[in-house]
Amino acid sequence: MNGIMQNLLTLQRLDFGEQPQNPSEAAALRGAIPQAMLQQYDRRRARGKKGVAAVRNRVCTGCRMQVPIAVVATLMRGSGIEVCGNCGLYLFLPDPAQIEVVKPVVVAKAVPKSRKRKSTD
Repeated sequence: MNGIMQNLLTLQRLDFGEQPQNPSEAAALRGAIPQAMLQQYDRRRARGKKGVAAVRNRVCTGCRMQVPIAVVATLMRGSGIEVCGNCGLYLFLPDPAQIEVVKPVVVAKAVPKSRKRKSTD
């Protein structure tokens, strides 16, 4: 993951209380993020929304819309910063170690009811 995106994600975790609040750490992170990105993040944060979302299975976790494969390829290369075309969140790919394996849910098949035949009396 890009260093700037890592800083932005850490800042979001601090802002939303996922990590203990540390004002000096937050100030240091804000200094390492470009001003334009920080302004867009702060606008969303002022409305109580997150500014960064993960991409899982080519789907933005912020808006649940599919992300173009070119955007995912750019994120995989780590060559640039991408924004979701639908919701405007900054996108990142989670580390493979962070991805939790979900067990498939087995659903029992419903037994069809037998139909009663009409009597011809």
